[in-house]
Amino acid sequence: MKKSLMHAAVVAASVASFGQVEAAPMSPSARPVAHNFSALVQENFTLLGDTDDPRLIYYVPRRGGIAVDSAASANPIPRFNINSFSPSFGFWAGYEMSRLGGTFSTTSYLGEIQRLQSEATAKGLYIAPAPTSKAKSKFLVTGYEVDGRIDVNCTKVSMEIIVNGVPRTVQVPNCFTRQNPSEPYDLDTNVMYKFTSTPVSGGSVVSQDISFQATTLPDYVQGLRDVMLVGGQWDHILTAKVDWEIKTSNLTRQARLHVNWQTLFEQASSYASIHLNSCLDIEVRAFFQRLVQCSKENECGIRIEYLTNGVWGPTAPNDSNFVNVVNAVERQLKEELFNEVRKYTTPVNGQVSDDRSAIFTLRANYEKLMMSKNEVVNVTYNPGPTDFNTATTLNVSCLMGGFENGRVTWNMDDPGCLALLDQENP
Repeated sequence: MKKSLMHAAVVAASVASFGQVEAAPMSPSARPVAHNFSALVQENFTLLGDTDDPRLIYYVPRRGGIAVDSAASANPIPRFNINSFSPSFGFWAGYEMSRLGGTFSTTSYLGEIQRLQSEATAKGLYIAPAPTSKAKSKFLVTGYEVDGRIDVNCTKVSMEIIVNGVPRTVQVPNCFTRQNPSEPYDLDTNVMYKFTSTPVSGGSVVSQDISFQATTLPDYVQGLRDVMLVGGQWDHILTAKVDWEIKTSNLTRQARLHVNWQTLFEQASSYASIHLNSCLDIEVRAFFQRLVQCSKENECGIRIEYLTNGVWGPTAPNDSNFVNVVNAVERQLKEELFNEVRKYTTPVNGQVSDDRSAIFTLRANYEKLMMSKNEVVNVTYNPGPTDFNTATTLNVSCLMGGFENGRVTWNMDDPGCLALLDQENP
C-alpha cells in the first residue's frame, strides 16, 4: 500500500508539472535526453526532451499489463474477465469463441516509475507522462519464424455478394501461421473477430488505463483455456500493444486519398505474394512509397490530392513533404491491408517481452472488399519534423480462472508473478 501511495503521488506531481508547461516534446534526434539515465531506465522508458524547458523530461512506458487493484495485498484483483460462447447465427454460428475484456495499465510496473523519478531528481530534472494525440490498442498473434520471416500460409476464398442488385465475386485472403513446424497452420493472423478499446481523448497523456472488449476467432479458445488454468504467460499465443502518436508543435497539413479498394487489395496481394506472404516492415514501407507516387486510383488503388491555400490539387505544397506523406498514408491504410504478426518466443512468467520486430501478412478485410468501389480517405501530415510514434507493449500473464472457473485471479504461487506486482516471495 505504501508503494501504491508513493506511485500515486509521483504521477500526480508529474501531471501537475505537465499542466504548467505549454511547450511540446521534441524528437529524440533533436534533443537527446536518455543519456541522463541508467541503462535500466532507458530499457523501460522512451524519454523525450521539451522544446522550452531543458529540465522537463517526458516519458512513455515501454511495458505495461493488465491493471490490478490492491496490487500490494495478498489477494490482488486483476481488472480482467474471459468466457466463451457459441453464436446462434452469422458466419461463426455453432463455433465456440472467446469473449474477453478488462483494463490495460501503461503504468502497472510501479517500481520502474519510482526508479525513473529518483534518477531524474538526482539530476535536477522532473518528469511528466508524454502528451499523446492518438492511441490505438490491439492484440497480436505470434508465429513461428523461418529465416527472418513468419511462417505463413495464405489462400484466397471466393465470396459471392450482391451490390446494388448486381452479383459480384470477391477474393478474400485468409492467412494462417503456427507455433512450430510440427503443427498445422491453425492460427488465423486476423486474431480478433471484434476488438474495441476506450478511445484516447485530445489532451491526454500516456500514463493511463485503457479499457477493452474483444472476441477471438475460434482457433484461439483452447489455447486460452489452457493458459488460464495454470496462470501462465500469454506471449506464445497473443500479446497486445498501444501505438502512441505524440504530436510536435509544427503546422499540420491535409491530404485526401481517392481509394479504389478492389484495385488496392489486388496490388497488396500481388506485392505480398512476391515476398512469400510475409512482408518485413521495410517492404511494407516500400509498398506505400510506390503507392504515394501513383496518380491513378483505377491502376494503383489510390490517388492523392493536397490542400493548398484552401484548394485541392495533385501537387504537394513542398517536395520535402514526401516522407511525411508516406508516413501518413501508411498509418491510415496499413491496418486495412495487413495484419501484424510477432515472432514466437518461449513464455516465462516474470519475464515480459517488448520486442518491436514484426512481420506483416495480408488482412482478410471483408468489410472493405464488400463495400462500394471507391472511397475518399482524409489524412494529415506534418511538413516539419514528423509526428513521433512509439509503443507500449502490454503483456498478459499470471491470470487464472475465467471461463467455467469463475472470477479471474492473480497467480500468487509463481515468483515471477509476484515480482510483476513488486511483491517479495513469501
